[in-house]
Amino acid sequence: MVIKACIFDIGGVCVLSPLHAIRTYETQNSIPAGYISYAIVASSPSGSWDKLERGEIPMNSTFYNGFTSDLTNPKTWTSFLRSRNLPSTTPLPSINGEALFWQMMTKSRAPNPPIVSAIRKLRATGRYKLAALTNDYQFPKDHPFSDNSQLRELFNVFVSSSECGMRKPEEGIYKLALERLGVEAGEAVFLDDLGVNLKTAKGLGIVTVRVPLQETWRAVKELEGVLGEVLLDGKEEEEGGEKARL
Repeated sequence: MVIKACIFDIGGVCVLSPLHAIRTYETQNSIPAGYISYAIVASSPSGSWDKLERGEIPMNSTFYNGFTSDLTNPKTWTSFLRSRNLPSTTPLPSINGEALFWQMMTKSRAPNPPIVSAIRKLRATGRYKLAALTNDYQFPKDHPFSDNSQLRELFNVFVSSSECGMRKPEEGIYKLALERLGVEAGEAVFLDDLGVNLKTAKGLGIVTVRVPLQETWRAVKELEGVLGEVLLDGKEEEEGGEKARL
């Protein structure tokens, strides 16, 4: 089939990944690398992080306290130590879920130059429908992060987990994106930074491209091959270059 639609994740694709902030927090607080992401995944699907992304709980103390509890769950910590062959006597770290969350949100707002540039070029061709498919959060209405209108303007369709009540990697949210785009699975390509999210898309028949944490221009290069379009001009390959503006 001919590709008619391009679907983009937001965090880690269109904007910088919150994983950068997680790594910094772990380093600053002497937490073994990878534990925070491990704990978030371990708490799924009923953890506070998942509930926030599905819009089931508000972004207030209900979430912060629950998130902190999930991250400091003794059973999760014991399981992590075992998975990494670390001493079982290693003490459970103290983690402030609220502080970590806002560090993640603050650090992950910067646009990702290669991806944003590619989206603009795809829009200019007029040959593709463009969609965002994101696990996101409902910020308080008076919070400056609540205004993502400039980001939404890049896309024809914006599928938000906190608005539709489903989150990746649940099949339903991908099907909703395809329905809103009016295309079949084989007519769409999906870019995400997480393998678990790509796995579901691929299983539905969607073409997938993984966006690496570093050198994200490589994903754009792969997208060029899928679409037969020229989306890089050389500058995007300089990851440390000037950030694109939304």
